[in-house]
Amino acid sequence: MASDFRNRGEMEDFELPDELRAMFASYREVLPDREPASDFMPQLWTKIDARRSVSFNFGRLAKGFVSVALASCLAMSVLFLTPATPKSPIYGTTYLDALAADHSDDVMDVELSHAGETL
Repeated sequence: MASDFRNRGEMEDFELPDELRAMFASYREVLPDREPASDFMPQLWTKIDARRSVSFNFGRLAKGFVSVALASCLAMSVLFLTPATPKSPIYGTTYLDALAADHSDDVMDVELSHAGETL
């Protein structure tokens, strides 16, 4: 039976059962073939574009969010990677530098007091 359906010529010669022919006839009565109008393709593309526009707009919105996120990440990384300039010399010195400066003032005061006694 499979060999009967190999090409179209053999398929046309094959007779269908009466029940199947009646079913096809009733199907043709319920759903007749429509004649294609001159604006069939433009109407079809209008329907396709209407369905596609929702997903296209969502895609554009998602790409916009990704672009904004990328730009904000780059801006934050530039801000965090640039060295901060000290606003005053107090913030630029370390604790050891402050102690050394304070200790040198004490040493000078002691030396001056001893110098005054020896004179």
